[in-house]
Amino acid sequence: MRFVRGIDLRAVGAFLVVLAAGLALLFVVVGRPDADIAPRPAAPAASAPLASDAPVPAGEIVATGAIQPARLSIPAIDVDTVVESRGTVQYENPFTGAPVEGYGVPESMKTTSWWSDGPQPGSGQMAVILGHQQNSGGAVFDRLHTLRPGDEVSLRDGNGAVLRLQVLGAPVTGLDKATSALADTLNGHPAEADVALVTCGGEFVEDAGTSTENTVVFASVVS
Repeated sequence: MRFVRGIDLRAVGAFLVVLAAGLALLFVVVGRPDADIAPRPAAPAASAPLASDAPVPAGEIVATGAIQPARLSIPAIDVDTVVESRGTVQYENPFTGAPVEGYGVPESMKTTSWWSDGPQPGSGQMAVILGHQQNSGGAVFDRLHTLRPGDEVSLRDGNGAVLRLQVLGAPVTGLDKATSALADTLNGHPAEADVALVTCGGEFVEDAGTSTENTVVFASVVS
């Protein structure tokens, strides 16, 4: 798995929303979790019992290791969508005008993206999945902040193998983009976290072309 070097992962991170074709599109700059850390052992979530003994639907292929995600399902918030693969990209910081490196994001408001320069889901390291949010509605992660511990999350690869996860703890909301809050939250993720679902939130600032906050939900593999 290629990792982009020369980036301070604990530098100030900003999850930004820019306007394109009248829609609010989000992107992340700097502050990504470390893709080079050693794989960690799996551990049960303290906030909710793991459902690893739940029956597997007939005909379902259960992933037994790392996958390249192609679809994401979160029934509690009616998400069933494509996962695009997006690597590290360069943006211009709208606050400073400086070039910055960050996550590639989905091309559509309705789809999500996996940071393909980082760990794969199911690899034993934390993967990052991003999705858009907009206050007017119509984006894939508009309701991410409403998820609860134990809610089901599923990732499916191109061959149909399913990685089943569940939400760990309450969503982390109100992460101020003017600080290192997002970077600190991702780098200090719970030991059980296998996937971080990330979106934007808070007030949209017209002059800056960005919202003020981020939201993160962590999830852990259950089978």
